[in-house]
Amino acid sequence: MKHFCTWIVVYAAVCVLAAAVPRTAFAGGTITLRQCIDKAMKDYPLSGYASANTRLSANKYKQSRAFLLPSVDIASSYGRAYGYDPAVTNGGIASLQAVAQVDIFNPSRWLTTKELSMSYEAAKYKQEAVENELAYTVKRMFIDAVTYGEKIAILEENIRSLDDYLALTERLLSSGLVTENDVLRTRIDLDNSNAALKSFIAKRLARLNALSSLTGIPMTPGTVLQSTAVPFTVSSVPALNDVTFSSNPAMQSVRYEERSRRYNVRAEKSKHLPTLGLEADIGWVAQPQPMNYAPYRGYSYLATLDLPIFEWGAVSYGVDAAEMGLQKMHYKRELLKNELTLSYENALKDLASAVERIDLYRKDIKLSKQNFEYSEARYTGGGMISSFEVLLDRQLMTNTQTAMVEAKADFYKSIYKIEFLRGEIYGQKR
Repeated sequence: MKHFCTWIVVYAAVCVLAAAVPRTAFAGGTITLRQCIDKAMKDYPLSGYASANTRLSANKYKQSRAFLLPSVDIASSYGRAYGYDPAVTNGGIASLQAVAQVDIFNPSRWLTTKELSMSYEAAKYKQEAVENELAYTVKRMFIDAVTYGEKIAILEENIRSLDDYLALTERLLSSGLVTENDVLRTRIDLDNSNAALKSFIAKRLARLNALSSLTGIPMTPGTVLQSTAVPFTVSSVPALNDVTFSSNPAMQSVRYEERSRRYNVRAEKSKHLPTLGLEADIGWVAQPQPMNYAPYRGYSYLATLDLPIFEWGAVSYGVDAAEMGLQKMHYKRELLKNELTLSYENALKDLASAVERIDLYRKDIKLSKQNFEYSEARYTGGGMISSFEVLLDRQLMTNTQTAMVEAKADFYKSIYKIEFLRGEIYGQKR
């Protein structure tokens, strides 16, 4: 009975632990593109690095903003003096003071805070840009893996058909209806198809491994990648003249960096201006006397004016450097704009080309299948045509099917590229 109760307790503990462990959404082996993107942005180190940089920029801005507010310090001291008149100091002095300070006019510090504010905004968009690029990489890896999977399915079907065709050719050879060359050609075609199949299997596995590295999701050759089809059309994509890239996070980041540089220039120029501050204190000071301390209590306040007169050109050099930094950011923004425009233009062309190819291959797949079935029927009917012609027609059909798969992949990659350039992580609904 004692052992039975012990097992009950152990079983209950195991059940509690099992319930505490989160259930994975990938237990069934089927993974969606959305799941891959979400996991990559959540767990990939590059995303964490960008997030840490954003928090660092936020803290720098908050620290600079805090320096604009009044500060209060408590200071105390005790020391001894040697060589002075002991009737005054008796060798020591002690103090306790509360000191408050505030800047009344300090444009350089205020403008530096605005500069850091813009840098913080730029850092947030940099983080979005990293996530956008990470999502784009995941999309490309995902569609490559899907494409190789479709090519593998086409080749496996082709290999099964070639196996039957080889058996038929060998029977026809025994009947004297075909030659040994027909059998050899069939075997070579079968071997080539098997070699291509192994190549595609290896390439798909490489893409799965890359996806696993980006997302942290374990993937095996049996993993099923599920993607919802998008209509093969270009009608929903904006024309080049209608795109401003205002939602592109990289462009937004550069714009805020440029604003930050403008504040930096103004902050450097303001160092030529005077600064005005206010300081007040209240405290207690004591000087040791022969028998006890003689305390003094009081308060003071003063305004401080700092006017720079001569600094060996340090401020001027700082202004020059800030202006060059602003000019650099201006050119960076123009370069990025040109790069985005060219990439978008090329993506539109690639998309239109993919759609045209898909329309053509849809027709060609049907025709090539009919052509192969006709050739195969003539060959199996008694060798009315050579096996070489049948193999060519079979290869034509397979190549057309494979070309269709590649065209579909190019279509999706063009869509993903356009989404990336427009700053859309998830893009069209899938």
